[in-house]
Amino acid sequence: MAPLKLHRWGSLGSPVWLCIHGFMGTGFDWDAFARAALTFNPNLCILAPDLPGHGSSPPMSVDSFETQIASLLESEIADEVTLIGYSLGGRLGLQCVLSNPQKFPVFIGISTTAGLEIPSERAQRKVSDSILADQLRGIKSDSAFRSFLGDWWNLPIFNSPARNMELKNSFIESRLKQNPCAMADSLDQWGSGVLPSLWNKLEGYTGRALFLTGSADEKYVPISRRLTDTVSLSELKILNAVGHQILIENPSEAAKCVIEFLQRSSP
Repeated sequence: MAPLKLHRWGSLGSPVWLCIHGFMGTGFDWDAFARAALTFNPNLCILAPDLPGHGSSPPMSVDSFETQIASLLESEIADEVTLIGYSLGGRLGLQCVLSNPQKFPVFIGISTTAGLEIPSERAQRKVSDSILADQLRGIKSDSAFRSFLGDWWNLPIFNSPARNMELKNSFIESRLKQNPCAMADSLDQWGSGVLPSLWNKLEGYTGRALFLTGSADEKYVPISRRLTDTVSLSELKILNAVGHQILIENPSEAAKCVIEFLQRSSP
């Protein structure tokens, strides 16, 4: 199993945060968040892998995501890790947290969910993701990929008063480095219609959790409220005037919320 590309900020041997990015992103998406967190607490080690098939990591693997993360952390001297996941990264991170709560006693979910429960919704999403994957595999030029990313940026789910042309251009330029076919493979393996729902397992999680969502994220505000109601030792923080793309729109405020939660809820 080839190792995942790892981005790192902070100090070795410090409390470890493992940050998992979203679909079409890379570990470097956490750069502004990590730098802000270190201004609040310089005694941190922040790790952010590129997901399989993303950035500089190897292609999608038959190995489970939990196995790949366990392998990545083998060389880190850390008995306990705070796992922070954004969007798809939060959904994947929940698998790790629920399979090994002793290793991950704290979970931070940013604009994330525990999956789709209703079979008809899962089937419908699987079809739409398959269509999207075919679109990605049909991209043969940078100009076509740029056009796709522009359309992706304009999806209603990402609507937010915090977005502007500078953020859009930065988003597109960073995503142009991805391989569209690898993104399609990611959808085939990790699409919302493929990954199982974790809602029925969340009540058994005894760790601490914080769920962050943007006030303009109409779809994920109620999801985050439900996550908070389901996990007994959890808190909800709604960030004003931002949407789904919190890491782009207000990474400093997100980092501050995490720092304050960990200080407040530390045993």
